[in-house]
Amino acid sequence: MKINSISIYNYRNIEELTFNCNDSINCLIGKNGVGKTNILDAIYYLSFCKSNLLANDAANVRKGENSFMIQGTYDVDDVQMKVSCAYNQTDKSKVILCNEKKYSRFSDHIGLLPVVFVTPSDVALINESGVERRKFLDAFISMYNHEYFSNLLTYNKLLAQRNALLKQENNLDDTYLSILDEKMSVVGKALFDERKKAVAELSRYTQEYYSRISSSEACSIVYDSQLNKGDMNALLAKNRERDKVLTYTTVGVHRDDLQFYFGDNLIKNVASQGQKKSFLLAMKFAQYQLITNYKNGEKPILLLDDLFDKLDTDRARKIFEIVERQDFGQIFITDTDKILLQQVFAEREHSGIFFRVEHGSIHPMK
Repeated sequence: MKINSISIYNYRNIEELTFNCNDSINCLIGKNGVGKTNILDAIYYLSFCKSNLLANDAANVRKGENSFMIQGTYDVDDVQMKVSCAYNQTDKSKVILCNEKKYSRFSDHIGLLPVVFVTPSDVALINESGVERRKFLDAFISMYNHEYFSNLLTYNKLLAQRNALLKQENNLDDTYLSILDEKMSVVGKALFDERKKAVAELSRYTQEYYSRISSSEACSIVYDSQLNKGDMNALLAKNRERDKVLTYTTVGVHRDDLQFYFGDNLIKNVASQGQKKSFLLAMKFAQYQLITNYKNGEKPILLLDDLFDKLDTDRARKIFEIVERQDFGQIFITDTDKILLQQVFAEREHSGIFFRVEHGSIHPMK
């Protein structure tokens, strides 16, 4: 899969921008704040129907404007495809079109155009709460398993219904609560099984990639779930009285988490910034490989924002060796410095197409 061209209108700090993309490596060079990351985020938006940076669509409208639109043309399995995403701030409306056909449900689009986005903000996966890690895991699995994504939507709806019921102190219907518990348990078990399988594979591939970047630490990813200790329906029943007091659901797969380790130590407690960046890159490369495997060889688009941030020269070169040797598909790299990328390309007799990004505009470079 590849994106042939992208057009962006009034998205974040970009007024109007159109450029044709190279099939291989696209290097976007420019100072901080000129719009490099926003271009990658626009590509992400075309895949996920939302921004990776700001969940609130209104916040992504360019200052002083009322709407934004993003359009992309793709080759997917030798079939041409045009995708458009538009948001209007006045009536809070969002429209997603594929080959001029409007989606009735955005969920039908998820997984059609797989992307893997690596950004400096990924450090939140290590440093912040489990919410960030669940979002990463759900987005990752949804890229190749549409049934999982459907189950996730169903589970979240049931969870919202259960929490609303728990807040009805005087009219709480225990029979209805039992019905919700049973339904949540069935869907929750399906999510648990798929997550457990995905995390085991993700951990194995992450270790393989990380060992190619740094041989000094052994890393692993552990799936932390309450369902590891028992049946979800039994756990819900056991905690029902507690949930009534707290007025929300305290057990279930919505409480799942991932733990990242170097040996027996949590990475967030012992790793340097360079080690954290290296681990996150290894995990995203593992994510890329697994999506490719499950999509029958169809390669996602790889978005590498500020690739060399927090990396010493040795780690940077090893990471680029992975990118080159792994036969990744189409790649977009942003950086403030053209020289380092040119040196890396020259050493390997490889080439990329360079673009200069300046204040929301983009131009090819020699």
